[in-house]
Amino acid sequence: MLRAHHHENPPKSIERLFKNRGVANLKTELWNAFVDSELIGICDDDCSILPRFLPSSYLPTIHRTCRDITEFLMRLLSLPSEEIKDIIPSSPIVDYLIDDLAILTHRRKRVTGSLRFDMAIVGKPTPKNPPKLLEVNEIGFDGTGRSSYIQETILKIFPELKKHVRCLDTALSETINMRRLGKKFARLHYNYYNWEEQSILMKARKIGLDMKLISPSAFRIEIEDGCDDLSRAHIRLQNNKVRIGNSPWKPDCFQVSYSFELGDYKEAPKLFRDLVRTKTPQYSPFLTGLIAPKTILTLMADKDLRQRIIGKSKSHKLDKAILPARLLEGNEAYATKHAADLVMKHADGMGGELVWVGKELLNRIKRITVSKRKHYVLQDRVRLNTIEVDGILSRRRRVMADLGVYIHYDWNGKRFTNFKVGGFITRATNRSLKVNVSGGGIQVPVMFY
Repeated sequence: MLRAHHHENPPKSIERLFKNRGVANLKTELWNAFVDSELIGICDDDCSILPRFLPSSYLPTIHRTCRDITEFLMRLLSLPSEEIKDIIPSSPIVDYLIDDLAILTHRRKRVTGSLRFDMAIVGKPTPKNPPKLLEVNEIGFDGTGRSSYIQETILKIFPELKKHVRCLDTALSETINMRRLGKKFARLHYNYYNWEEQSILMKARKIGLDMKLISPSAFRIEIEDGCDDLSRAHIRLQNNKVRIGNSPWKPDCFQVSYSFELGDYKEAPKLFRDLVRTKTPQYSPFLTGLIAPKTILTLMADKDLRQRIIGKSKSHKLDKAILPARLLEGNEAYATKHAADLVMKHADGMGGELVWVGKELLNRIKRITVSKRKHYVLQDRVRLNTIEVDGILSRRRRVMADLGVYIHYDWNGKRFTNFKVGGFITRATNRSLKVNVSGGGIQVPVMFY
């Protein structure tokens, strides 16, 4: 299945390092280090002791590509409200954000937060071959804390590797960007947190960011056992500012830290309406929910729109990074004819779900009613590069790999006051055509040589 994919090999010098140290011994040491950390569920998902190695010369290409993509998204969100409504395709979440939460009525010019671009490297990672955008993720996506913790742990047990590689600290970049909004940071959770969120909390404390984890009482659910850093509290507005119960601690800013399906917004509608209209800044605000649906891929693929929003030069540079994408609505015959070369995604799918390829795609189309076809996107399928992995829960194997790129931005309505590619993680599999941890993949740290 993977023979036609370009295979990435690490430098011979790094291969010798792993051979001399013994990969089996390193796997055992990594597992033991994870167990000793006592972080919640850290050993539940497979993790490769073999990182993905990319040339340092490729970093500027990734940075330029991601900055141009992010600028397109930010400029889109800065357009007049009526223009945004005309341009952004309908989806259940988009419609709810605009019509029920009045997200455009209460938006701010300044937008500060983070995104994860899921991308594909197809062929050799050279400056003239930028990664291709697969999808945009915002609010509560995975990996921000885990990517940093995994690579830090590997370099701690294998210090000989450190002088040969460069790593980006995603969690540090994230927390520094959070601190741009203030020193007191309220992070809202449902009723639990996982180990990567623990690592974000640890990093925040190291840089002096006063972060508190809060489970809003509006959810009417008890906090899970073991989540001792999470407090249950009533979230209210006082003078249109967010307040945490009757606590004298007043947050300068807040974030909602989990991914949203439509039902999540509807579970506590008053809470979310309050959070939308508050004057307290929100990190990764709900406004960015308008650019997360997979239908945004059709806008990115529209060269005329891209050129109008970011200019001819930047738009042209993105030609190799943006895959052709179109709505299923009006393209049913095209989808049937070219099913083998397409990936179909539901606008509001997340975590590798609601994605179909091959025969699954054809079978799914038959079940989609005409009125709902505008919520499905057809994206050209590409052959993602392959790498070698060796997991703490699995054996060595060749796998197909995506590239998760973490973006940290601060946008003032016209330009970036801060932009950074903060880190990376790869998810990989050889058991599915869909690359995602939830679909049976493996976590792989990314290092540059």
